[in-house]
Amino acid sequence: MQKPLISFDYAIKYLLKDKGDYEIVGGFISALLKAKGEIKKDVKIIALLDTESNKEDNIYKRSLADVIVEDEDHNKYIVEIERSIQQGFVHKACFNTSRLIVDNLSPGSDFSDIIKVIHISILYFPVGEEPIHHGETIFKGVESKKRLSIQIKDPLTGNITDTTNIFPEYFFISIPLFDGRLEKEIDDWLYVMKNDDVPENFHSPYMEKVRERLAILKMTVEERNRYFAYKKQVFTDRDIMSTARQEGLEEGLQKGREEGLQKGLQKGKAEGEKNKALEIARGMISEGLSTDLIFKVTGLSEKEIRELENFTLNT
Repeated sequence: MQKPLISFDYAIKYLLKDKGDYEIVGGFISALLKAKGEIKKDVKIIALLDTESNKEDNIYKRSLADVIVEDEDHNKYIVEIERSIQQGFVHKACFNTSRLIVDNLSPGSDFSDIIKVIHISILYFPVGEEPIHHGETIFKGVESKKRLSIQIKDPLTGNITDTTNIFPEYFFISIPLFDGRLEKEIDDWLYVMKNDDVPENFHSPYMEKVRERLAILKMTVEERNRYFAYKKQVFTDRDIMSTARQEGLEEGLQKGREEGLQKGLQKGKAEGEKNKALEIARGMISEGLSTDLIFKVTGLSEKEIRELENFTLNT
């Protein structure tokens, strides 16, 4: 292991075991939300959701973390973070946010102060043309194209809540597409994810803590062995995916070759039958047999027979 830091996808779960390290993961979430213009000041992780995802203790868990964060105005967000090495990440993201809502916003639970569910996918393959993409559900008038605003008034308190934006938002972070430029705070985090190291010139106030807490050499032997096992499994999964894609490509090429050969044989057979029919027709024309009889015997069209008759008369 030549990298000085553990990989950030593993670090997320590693850090959330200690409340003292919540601020590092919160710093990453904050940098992402600030880059999008969602907030101006950092959010804080105030709770881990007690979902099946957080209880699972292996790399096949559905997400790395499900947390509740709070901004300076005491608005709360549910944030889910996951990693993916496979192309089905979009369907997985949709499924996970649906599961998250069902698990935590069930009837009888008062989560009216949760204003948003945010899904973050850390992807280890190229998607699009830039490292970060953001998506959300927007309602517009079919004719006017004007964005719909939905506000609900609480009959007891009289408070008005804007429910327009309660639908999940999605961030897709494609690590390979980060070009290494450090222009804003989120770039520091992208650098850490891609290089397993802290950049020399950084913007984020959390980078020193990242360097301190994620150093491989400062892990206990047990922690280090667990991390190495994780990385080995990740590489194995990537190899399996790569092998599956290669086998799928080869199978597709082989199928294409077989289909091409079959089409060639069918075409050759058809051409052979056509040539045979033309040869029979020429013989029947030479014998002076009628066009109707030639048609019945050979199956050639009337036009084809006429052309053969004209050719025979002129030669």
